[in-house]
Amino acid sequence: MAVDLTSAVDWWEEWQLRILVLGSLFLQLVLFAGSILRNLRNPLSRLCIWLAYLGADALAIYALATLFNRHKLPPGAGKRGALEVLWAPVLLIHLGGQHTITAFSIEDNELWRRHLVTLVSQVTVALYVFCKSWPHGGDRRLLQAAILLFVVGILKFIRKPLTLMYASLGSVMTSSLVYPERRGEHSTSLREVCKLLCLPFPTMINSAENAAQMKEEEEHDLSFEEYVKKARELVQVTQVDVNRKVTVSSFGKEMLFVDLSAPYSRRISILQSFLVLHHISAYLSVKSDLHGAFRMIYTSFKGLASCLGFFLQLLLPFLPLASVVLFAQSHHKDDYEEKEDVKVTFVLLSCTALLEFLPIFLCPWIVGPIIFSNAVAQHNNLMSFYARQSKPTQLMKLSGLIGCSGYVNKHWYIEQVPESTCWRIIKLVTEHVKDGWKLYIVDGPSYKRFNNFRGQWTLMRHKLCGQQLWWSLQQVPFDWSVLVWHLATELCLHHPTITSAAAADLPAAQFSKLISNYMIYLLFIRPEMLMPGTRQGLFTAACYDIGLMLKRGNEPPPKDARTVAEQILRTSQSCYTGDIGTMVPGACKLAKELMELLEDEEERWNVIQGVWVEMLCCSASSCRGYLHAKSMGEGVELLTFIWLLLSRMGMETFADKFQRPEPGQGEDIAAGASVSEPQDIPVQEEISIV
Repeated sequence: MAVDLTSAVDWWEEWQLRILVLGSLFLQLVLFAGSILRNLRNPLSRLCIWLAYLGADALAIYALATLFNRHKLPPGAGKRGALEVLWAPVLLIHLGGQHTITAFSIEDNELWRRHLVTLVSQVTVALYVFCKSWPHGGDRRLLQAAILLFVVGILKFIRKPLTLMYASLGSVMTSSLVYPERRGEHSTSLREVCKLLCLPFPTMINSAENAAQMKEEEEHDLSFEEYVKKARELVQVTQVDVNRKVTVSSFGKEMLFVDLSAPYSRRISILQSFLVLHHISAYLSVKSDLHGAFRMIYTSFKGLASCLGFFLQLLLPFLPLASVVLFAQSHHKDDYEEKEDVKVTFVLLSCTALLEFLPIFLCPWIVGPIIFSNAVAQHNNLMSFYARQSKPTQLMKLSGLIGCSGYVNKHWYIEQVPESTCWRIIKLVTEHVKDGWKLYIVDGPSYKRFNNFRGQWTLMRHKLCGQQLWWSLQQVPFDWSVLVWHLATELCLHHPTITSAAAADLPAAQFSKLISNYMIYLLFIRPEMLMPGTRQGLFTAACYDIGLMLKRGNEPPPKDARTVAEQILRTSQSCYTGDIGTMVPGACKLAKELMELLEDEEERWNVIQGVWVEMLCCSASSCRGYLHAKSMGEGVELLTFIWLLLSRMGMETFADKFQRPEPGQGEDIAAGASVSEPQDIPVQEEISIV
């Protein structure tokens, strides 16, 4: 046993450094492949990418430390030492990371100072090992290859903290992408270089002409009332052009992500370009803008905005290729005693050169291809969640034993519906906003009210004045409204007598259920995005109330969501529910009122769909741009699509809600009048306005 242990230790001492450098190379390959597929919303793949992202730097640093320890003393075998020393600059290249994934989450951008300290220490270690251990009179071609690799490694390693710094929140807020007086500094020279090399000019880099135009817009901005009037006129007269290509300007996108309000004159020009687009073209335009924002925040794309970054992207891949050629032409590579080191060196140099070239070949001049998944997340509805909790699976029993049942409940039962659903919801939102501009918005106050509606306008349009309907939208917090309407939607869908079997096939019913489950996903998984102050525990509290209610009615354990809904409807009529709480009983009253006031099923589901569309818009416009940017690290949310779409269609942004003065406030102050709090218009008056 002792002999076997000694031989294992000897083997590890012999192969330790080789395994570490090959492991570092393997993690770089995983990172490159994972960065392309990171937005596919597969939990297992995201876990692998996260582990590779965390482990890549740690393994490369450990390999450099091992190399340092092996070469603290003068090497006993010069030729073997020369090959191992050649691995030091390769590890620096690995520490520089991949172009397609500079940050896994948006918080990584704020850690650029830590990467700067790592840069200084690891470059020092690598240069020390190389200078101390390189044998006198060594192979000249190997020395040239090492110098080229050091140039690549140091430049890539320097670019990593700079890229993170440029993508940090503070840097974006003060960058040339936000302030027009700093735009166009390098765009003219870079445009000429692109023409010379027959490459497309980057559309995200604003030219000097655009900079002057944007500066003029900000200096001669419209007033709020002028903006509302002009935007309403544009919506009234503009017709959709199905053949129009996606040419909407992306000015102001960066300002949204850092919660800055764009000038009204610029928003008018964006609205004018956006209104003529078909809803599919509008979807593609928003998708393109979000793709560009993702590259700016999570990849090294922003570094290409300068001539230096552009040339480095084109020229650096050729240096590792030259080092491979130099190593292949080395006259002494066959003289080394350790043939394994020769093989490892070939693999390291070849794969490193390949990783540098792949982004150029697969997606010219940018940063490599990134597959964007725009599927809509769906959490199990509350009925299904309760049915599953009443009969826990083996997985839930096991997770309960180790204390992670809450995490499994949140992430294991999330589904994704196809991308086609996303653009169909985009169509619903587009029609809702256009109808608002045409039928409701007439001035500044009505514009403000429309942006805060969470279903009231749908009730007004259908002349519904039910007490429970208005209670669920106006007299309770937003997160409470979402949960109550979610329960009411399920109860209406599964009512055994009033709802027919064909109701589930109605498009309005299908989209109502999709948006309802998505809003529950936001409530339970991303409460900070649903609305500031959202109470995540409402979901589990409602589940507890359902269980208490069904036990009060002596109902048997349910089989599925339909059974739970039928039991709730039956129990709400047959037993006292006053001490259970107002959430589930309120949802039962709401569902009953919907079915009594709207006997026609198609009209009923149109109303429910309209309420959910308004809730979705209200939530999207109330979410900070920073949170939208943060969520893109795990895949673009439907809420982010809606948020950017609303901005393109002239709706109020998060920054407008707090930075812009109330309509007429400035004139009142100038006239010496007392400014009073804005009062809501009664329901009857709002109906008359429509």
